Amino acid sequence: MKRLRLNKKKCIGCQLCAQICSAMHEGVFCPSKARIFIETYYDKGMSIKYKDDFCIGCGKCAKNCPQNAIVVTERIIVKQECCTGCGVCAEVCPKKVVRLRDEKAVICDACGGEPFCVQVCPQQALQYR
Repeated sequence: MKRLRLNKKKCIGCQLCAQICSAMHEGVFCPSKARIFIETYYDKGMSIKYKDDFCIGCGKCAKNCPQNAIVVTERIIVKQECCTGCGVCAEVCPKKVVRLRDEKAVICDACGGEPFCVQVCPQQALQYR
């Protein structure tokens, strides 16, 4: 199964990945609504650090969903019509990237296999492999 990968040495923290993700999935340019989360911050020595949170494809969400609303194929898909918004998937996610919006689970679906975040990254810090 392919998944997103971040090269922290190339990332400049521009948030274009989150901007395009939220635009494509939620219809607004708002990183807090993205399905990929890459935070940049400075440690005490003023060195830039990254915290990357995006789906790693472990499938724990699917295995624990009581409604079988999450399917793992080449990517993870949430069957919105089956999701009850119980939140079990979000609770068991080791990366805490499953979110509940409008009482439904949302997770990175890799844009159907052609992630826009990878396409717009000006530094090619994101890869999908």
